Amino acid sequence: MNRQNPNMPPPTEDELQQMWSRITNEVKKRRQRRTRIRLAVSASVVILLTLSGVMYYDMQIRDDVYYAESADKKIILVDGSEITLSKGARLTVEKTFPSDTREVYLEGDAIFKVSKSKVHPFVVHGNGYETRVLGTVFKVVQKGKTFSVDLFEGKVSVYRKEKPSEYFVLQPKETFSNMGAKEIATVMKTEHKTDPSTSKDLKIDLNFTECPFELAIQTIEKNYGLKIIYPLELGQEDISITHHGNAEQIIKAIALQYNLNTKKINATTFEFEK
Repeated sequence: MNRQNPNMPPPTEDELQQMWSRITNEVKKRRQRRTRIRLAVSASVVILLTLSGVMYYDMQIRDDVYYAESADKKIILVDGSEITLSKGARLTVEKTFPSDTREVYLEGDAIFKVSKSKVHPFVVHGNGYETRVLGTVFKVVQKGKTFSVDLFEGKVSVYRKEKPSEYFVLQPKETFSNMGAKEIATVMKTEHKTDPSTSKDLKIDLNFTECPFELAIQTIEKNYGLKIIYPLELGQEDISITHHGNAEQIIKAIALQYNLNTKKINATTFEFEK
């Protein structure tokens, strides 16, 4: 049974309004606290999911990138292959490595010592060229437009990405180089790459594909240490020829293709004549 104080006057309208306002404010505060808690929980869940996604991406999806920032850097891949990056070089390895084909992407220079596998080729993707091996030791050098491969052990094939069917096979102590132009491919003994010789016994594999005549002559001069004089009007004509031989043999092959006569002025100077 409720009892009321007969001496207590009923609340006024203002007092009722104040009581109602206090009750309303308290309800609002409780709702706001519950909203903040829900937002905090939601934010925590989002953060956890984001962190989990980032960790999963780092561990399962994102490629591994190695960078030799200030000095040479040695890397050992999961298949046991050893790679030494030259200063400034960068190597990208797909997360799926090693798969059926072991593929890496190289910027700059590096020496590769590839673990042998008869069924899983190792492919180095370079600047416009690819080098494919099954297990060997070689060096890739990339400077500007120049791409070269020095082979130390085993056997490798080198080809332009645009023309994978046209490949060049290297034997130990041989060097492939494009001499700074995609229209050119040379294979020679590594010992001769920085020391041009005019020896008649020096033989080089030369491949010119729609190469400006002028550039082809410059390549021959550089590799054999020669001076070649030719009609200036031939300078911008394209030449396509594949030849293995010494200096006089390649000169005669070009002369035959252009119906020119050759003249040997001295041991290091030749001239094409119409």
